[in-house]
Amino acid sequence: MLLSIDRVLQLLAEGKSLQKIAELADCGAGDVANVIEEARALLQKHEKPLARKKIIIKKGQTDTEGVNDLNAEEEGSRDIFNGAELSAVPVDSSLVIYTGGASNGNPGPSGIGIVIHDQESRQVGKVSDYIGKKTEDYAEYIAIIRALKIGRYFRTRHIKVRTDSELIVKQMNEDCRLKNDTLKRLHDEAVALTADFKSCRIEHVTRNLNEKADFLAKKGSEQH
Repeated sequence: MLLSIDRVLQLLAEGKSLQKIAELADCGAGDVANVIEEARALLQKHEKPLARKKIIIKKGQTDTEGVNDLNAEEEGSRDIFNGAELSAVPVDSSLVIYTGGASNGNPGPSGIGIVIHDQESRQVGKVSDYIGKKTEDYAEYIAIIRALKIGRYFRTRHIKVRTDSELIVKQMNEDCRLKNDTLKRLHDEAVALTADFKSCRIEHVTRNLNEKADFLAKKGSEQH
């Protein structure tokens, strides 16, 4: 395979890992990394700010390994990429993010699932992460909070977060009061995060439209 910038960026957008690209190109991982750095330099030099992309690669089994250009001002920003696989995520644009939470026992081993789409409806990332022994509603809130933090990291202007939990959507839209103190704290954190965007909508979707996020959440709950 010809190791061109266009080809490398295409494979990254398809979710291929650094090692897989190196294997396909019959070269070393260092050669691929050099092409990525060359692409980054060209993007920064020639493209308009809205078109710039942050390339994030997951290597091996370490979730945060390979995360580039983390915002040093955001404390604990590495934690938001636990269990994440991201390709090329646009900066300063729009994202549609599907979220799900799963608990085996309610409370029990729990996980979150997140599927990220760019403004052209292309899947550009996903998250499957274990979050401990929690309730399903707790997991649903953590998934939404993680989605919003990822959106904030990429300086997203317009964001839509979609979940099949109708109750959580009602609570987020102030249509339903919370009595549980723990969930109230998570609710308040999520609501505060929505203010970081030019526009932010928390939307309900039917379960069949959220199958990927639900699958990733269930997968995350099994990782303990």
